[in-house]
Amino acid sequence: MSNHRKTSRAAAMFFDHFDLVPDDGEKDSLRKIVQSFSYIPWENLTKFLAKAQLAEKENRLRLPGTVINEHIQNGAGGTCFSLTAALGEVLESAGYTCNPVMAEMQHGKNIHCALLIITPDGTRFLADPGYLVPVPIPLETGKNTRLDVYDKKLIWEPDSDGESYDMYTIEGENKQWRYKVLMKPISLSEFRMHWQKSFNATGMNSLHLNCRSEDRRLSAHNLNLRIVAKEGKQNEKLRDNYSGKIEKYFGLNRTVADAAYKEWRKLCRDR
Repeated sequence: MSNHRKTSRAAAMFFDHFDLVPDDGEKDSLRKIVQSFSYIPWENLTKFLAKAQLAEKENRLRLPGTVINEHIQNGAGGTCFSLTAALGEVLESAGYTCNPVMAEMQHGKNIHCALLIITPDGTRFLADPGYLVPVPIPLETGKNTRLDVYDKKLIWEPDSDGESYDMYTIEGENKQWRYKVLMKPISLSEFRMHWQKSFNATGMNSLHLNCRSEDRRLSAHNLNLRIVAKEGKQNEKLRDNYSGKIEKYFGLNRTVADAAYKEWRKLCRDR
């Protein structure tokens, strides 16, 4: 992703939808863009449908224009790859230099990704739209960054030279490692190679959605919904009227949700 100043179609739609006017690489503008983008849900229902219905691999990739347009039209989002690509294009149109970076998780290398952002004055930030992180994370060698999100804390811990960061979540007394992100920019072709491989990830055997608002965070795995709010937690079953409840809670159009649900049920029968 190379830096450019021409506003792309995806960026123009994003700025109009969220009523933003970017200020040419200013840090406050960066914060507003990342915060607004974090309201776009992480979901693999659209990816699940693309894998099931599109034979041509290149056509399976939901590129930035598609991600932003389908969010506006259907409440859709994407997984970490499509969200990272879309946020990168939006930020480049606003005057930032952006590059995708890859992360290792418990189940393997290069299965998560994030975005390295460099402001015009050379300051580095990390954005993680796949984790719905609502702020850009400052990258300072030797310094941890901590973020409180509802019932948990997120911590990014750098290695000695700042070339990688380990991200942990803390809930109560439990500190759990989530990923190691390497701050080495990769080419668009390598990024898309990892993106294509992600269609065969274990998580693509299930339906997943996550979204956030100012006062709660919602997570759905197949037929189970988890709601975490400042006042507490609750669970709900989605078996009865799956598509209607997905639309109610996540804003994803019930037609899209129903199509993904039917493909998932077909997969379950075939296994």
